Parts: sequence; C-alpha cells; structure tokens
Amino acid sequence: MASVATAATVLATGLVLAGPVSSASAAPDVYFITYTYTDGSGRVEVFNNGSFAGHGSWAANPGSFGSSTGDTLIAYDGLADGYGIEATLNDGRKATTRGHSSPYTDTTTGNLDEGATRTLKVCLVKGTFSKCRTGVGVHA
Repeated sequence: MASVATAATVLATGLVLAGPVSSASAAPDVYFITYTYTDGSGRVEVFNNGSFAGHGSWAANPGSFGSSTGDTLIAYDGLADGYGIEATLNDGRKATTRGHSSPYTDTTTGNLDEGATRTLKVCLVKGTFSKCRTGVGVHA
C-alpha cells in the first residue's frame, strides 16, 4: 500500500507542476491613443489591460500639459500595475517612470529651435518588456 500512496503523491505533484501558466506572467494587452495639436505638442495615452496607465507627452509651449518651463518631454504613470512609462524624442531626450511607484511624473526640459521637428516614442515598460507607439511628429 505504501508504494501506491507514494505513486499517487508523485503523480499528483506532477499534475500540479504541469498546470496552466499563471495569467500574471502573460504579456499585458496594451493599446495607445495619440493626440497631436496645432502648436506642435503631442500626447500618447497608454492603456494596460483596458485601464488608463499613463501618458507620454511633448509640450511645445509653456502652459501645455502643465509645463511652465518651455519645451518639455513628460512621462506620467498613474496606474499601480508594475509597469512604467517611457517617452523619448529621436534627439536622445528621455523621460521615464521606470523604477518608481505610481503615481509618478518625470520631465525633461530644453527648448528646440522653433520649427524643428522631432519624433515622439512612448512605451509601456517593465524589465526587458516594452510595447511602444512610435512615429508621432512633434515640433517647437
């Protein structure tokens, strides 16, 4: 009888280990909504599994999106989901919430020459995972 009980324990353990993968390890369902404005500003809202996660924005003028310091790149994370938001321009500027608890906002300021066009890229990030919206044209 002892060998039957041992075999049943081994079999049951094997079934538990071979069970379905946890949904926590599945990649999130990410989508983006993009806005561009006549003053050159742009905003990409990020949604994670149907919830607003945050945004990456380029504020071309003082006062846009709460910026009071001129041209500003903004990354805002408002969802406690373990993911961060990164916003980059193709000139190397980056604002990121990576590694910070939400809600969190990071900004990078610095004026562009008037009329200079840049490309905004906004990503949902965590570890080596990133899902991005690219190609959003912005300017000063």
